[in-house]
Amino acid sequence: MPYDESVEQLIRAISELDYVKKFKKTDAKLHENTRLFEQQETMKAQQKEAILYQKIGKINAYKVTSQAAQKIEKSLKSDILVAQYFTALQDVNDLIQHVTSEIEQKVNVLLENDEK
Repeated sequence: MPYDESVEQLIRAISELDYVKKFKKTDAKLHENTRLFEQQETMKAQQKEAILYQKIGKINAYKVTSQAAQKIEKSLKSDILVAQYFTALQDVNDLIQHVTSEIEQKVNVLLENDEK
């Protein structure tokens, strides 16, 4: 079987797994929720401001913006959709690491056998 065809077959098989389907569904829901992305952008902007304030020695402004950014971050982390996304992402990452490790082991065995 040609390499490209094998890769496509593997991709199709992986994309049909429940882990991956769940991740795709959660990812789509997350991207529909513009409020979460707006909060994330606000948090990033405040983090940048806090760093700037720290660099120029405005300690009170640093504390205020840093605390505001931390408050948003805590809110994002406690959002159920974000939590579901990261759980699904971890499951898919674990799956991909497992598949990659299996492929690597099998390739190494084949290479060792070819050298003999």
